[in-house]
Amino acid sequence: MTKINFNQAMENIRMSPIVAISEAVRKKSPDFKKQTGKDFIHFQRGEIDFPTPSYIIDAAKKALDEGKTKYPKSGGEDKFKEAILKKLEYHNNAFNLNSENIVCTYGGQEALELSFKLFDGKNGAGFAPCWSCVLENFIPYARVNFTEIPLKKDFSVDLDLLDRVLSEISFFYLNTPHNPTGKVFSKSEIYSIAELCHKKNVYLISDEAYEEILFDGQNHFSPISLEYDNIISAFTLSKTYAMTGWRIGYLVSRNKKITELIRLGNYTQTAGLVTFLQYAGAAAFENKLERDKAVNLMRKEFQDRRDLLYEGLKNIPGIEVEKPQGAFYLFPNFSNFVPKNLADEERKLFVFERLMEKGVATVYGSCFGKYFTDNLRFSFSATSKEQIIEGVDRIKETLQSL
Repeated sequence: MTKINFNQAMENIRMSPIVAISEAVRKKSPDFKKQTGKDFIHFQRGEIDFPTPSYIIDAAKKALDEGKTKYPKSGGEDKFKEAILKKLEYHNNAFNLNSENIVCTYGGQEALELSFKLFDGKNGAGFAPCWSCVLENFIPYARVNFTEIPLKKDFSVDLDLLDRVLSEISFFYLNTPHNPTGKVFSKSEIYSIAELCHKKNVYLISDEAYEEILFDGQNHFSPISLEYDNIISAFTLSKTYAMTGWRIGYLVSRNKKITELIRLGNYTQTAGLVTFLQYAGAAAFENKLERDKAVNLMRKEFQDRRDLLYEGLKNIPGIEVEKPQGAFYLFPNFSNFVPKNLADEERKLFVFERLMEKGVATVYGSCFGKYFTDNLRFSFSATSKEQIIEGVDRIKETLQSL
């Protein structure tokens, strides 16, 4: 066969290391169960163990029965867009938008991927730690030169550092609530970031996947509520409505040149979001009674799990951990347990591998960039309270033996 050099951008894309970790756990689980009689504790994935609310499933069935199975309208069905516009007003405080400001996508992931593609070959930046799909997928796919801007140790923002970096880039990626730390950026932080981007003529890509997974009375401030034309907000129904496998998302921008280009990109690669799914998505927003019941139940359970895991880790001497205010992750620091003579990969994987040996799966910090490599991400999105208690016991036992 004739040798050919394929697109280097495609060659550079990698599967998320979180997938690789989950595959390793799947292989190890049977032997671990055989040897110990115990199950693996899965803190590694952002899957949700709640079922999709029945009223949304019923809406999908109804749409199928009504024959909503034809080609979708380019950019999104009117029914779904109308529901999104109302949601943007009552939940995101975003007004003066219309259907041309919205593109319906396959999850927030496609919205983000196409947003990065707008800046193909250009310079971008985002806070570190950074969601692994940005690093492994979007950046190589769009051939972006990406600068990681480290958050402070307590995950607060260094605005002076941000100001300096913004002078050299075309776009800035912001994720709030934040994966992997669980930080909810405050209204003042987001306003400062948006103002700096506006001042520096930098586009702001806002990833708002966890907008309703909030604790302790926190509120999410959406950048799209600001009437700037340099803001691109990506949303998904995956987390709020336990619809991870449905792949329903949407992108919003006041800049109609951006939404027109995103619509063309969306049409080019997927030809639009499946029609009957959009009717289910509309129902998810429109039935506020059922919506609030489902979201509040899930949020309450996540907060209980958060509290249990946070208190458990905080009470293990040597672990440094911040209490997350949103999403469903903790990102504690384990520097005190890593031997001083270790470096590079051996150092990055030391605590992660020791926990894996005890049947506790996490995600090591270097999956989220070049900073915070002594941290581990713990997800409590699909881990019961009983499993959390067992997991904390195993972590304590492991660390005491080091």
